[in-house]
Amino acid sequence: MWRSVLAVCLLVLAGGLTVSGTGTAVTTSSQVAAVQTESLAPGGTLDPAPAPGPEIDAPQESTPADTAETRRKLWLGGIAVLLFALVYWRNKKRWSKWRAGRKKA
Repeated sequence: MWRSVLAVCLLVLAGGLTVSGTGTAVTTSSQVAAVQTESLAPGGTLDPAPAPGPEIDAPQESTPADTAETRRKLWLGGIAVLLFALVYWRNKKRWSKWRAGRKKA
């Protein structure tokens, strides 16, 4: 029974640390077309005209919603680790008590 409790704690921890919103990094077809249609200018250099779309090296700013979600995930992960440690410690004490009683008998 306690193994299932530990498994649930580990699943909660894994669920709290997984990345959500992975579908937000979607490129539009115009950006892909702009990258695919680059041609060399005479002399073998790339055309200096900027391609439409966002800059590749643009700094990414975190929104307050992202930081709140990260904070929530960290709390869930911390609680799961704490529960795991408490159950492990309790079971360790029970096991040593049971083993000591068995040695006496």
